[in-house]
Amino acid sequence: MNGEVFAASNVVLMVERLMKWHGFTDHEPYMASVEVVDNHVSLVLDYSEHCFTAQQCAEVTKSLARMLLTYSHLGVFQGSAEAIPQLKAYASWCQARTLSAERDSLQIYESGNKGFEFCASGSFRHPESLHGEPTYYKLAIALDDDLDLPCLSIDGRSFPLSFEDAFWLVEQLWVAGNLVAHTEQPINSTVTVPWINDEGQLVLM
Repeated sequence: MNGEVFAASNVVLMVERLMKWHGFTDHEPYMASVEVVDNHVSLVLDYSEHCFTAQQCAEVTKSLARMLLTYSHLGVFQGSAEAIPQLKAYASWCQARTLSAERDSLQIYESGNKGFEFCASGSFRHPESLHGEPTYYKLAIALDDDLDLPCLSIDGRSFPLSFEDAFWLVEQLWVAGNLVAHTEQPINSTVTVPWINDEGQLVLM
């Protein structure tokens, strides 16, 4: 995407990552991307695009981080020593500051039964329908117990993810959500926007 297209679309962030299809031996890797464009977050997974408000983005990020922490502690996921403290920070700090009155929440389910130790699900209102006839899509975050991998399901499409890919989504969605929250604040307000330093560490100051 060239600079003229970025400017015309008001894109302030765009990151991409090639992800593997798990459980399918005949599927080519697909492209995942996170963008901040026109005051919302766009998540594209294998050509399926879904848009989030800052508050919705915070819900997804917080729940995905909590799920990774839960199954890392149980030994199902092999998270790195560096990733675990960062996930705790994301789960604790992911409260996007937004002026929007709309609130969409994911319901959290926790159980002692194997495979159901943590899952989150709910319906999100599409950002573009906030001022018109509402349209919704369903979203779920849970363990794929056949593959023992984190799984993100949106509108009936399920995406099993490696720990590294899921962690990447947490990072990018957290930053993107805070950037959108920043654009929703009055000009004279002060909003701290997170950033990643040269060592790849999240800076919360």
